[in-house]
Amino acid sequence: MSCTKPNFCRSANSITGSSVTYAGGGGGGCENGTAGAGGAGGGGAGSNNGAGTNGTANTGGGGGGSGDPMGGANAASGGSGVVILRYADTRTITIGAGLTGSESAPSGGFKRATITAGTGNVSWS
Repeated sequence: MSCTKPNFCRSANSITGSSVTYAGGGGGGCENGTAGAGGAGGGGAGSNNGAGTNGTANTGGGGGGSGDPMGGANAASGGSGVVILRYADTRTITIGAGLTGSESAPSGGFKRATITAGTGNVSWS
């Protein structure tokens, strides 16, 4: 892949405090031969005979493809996404009641909030 804006093309980053890879592609299914492996960052493996493997939750990884020659098995589901917010440790975040999330302890002048599910609002004070 060629990218003219490298900061927007990366799937590995250190916003959580350590390098983590997100958004791995799902492996291709194959009736005869070797099914594709899932990509780094939560991508599920493809299958030779049946449904592929689901993408890993909270990574945005793609699901693996089906290798069922008769079409009886579906491709696997992609992994759910994640929202990570990094902000000054002098601020306080409020994660709305409709969201599933957590906040890290201060480190290096920053805190991080990780939101993994739901619908709602986030606010700072």
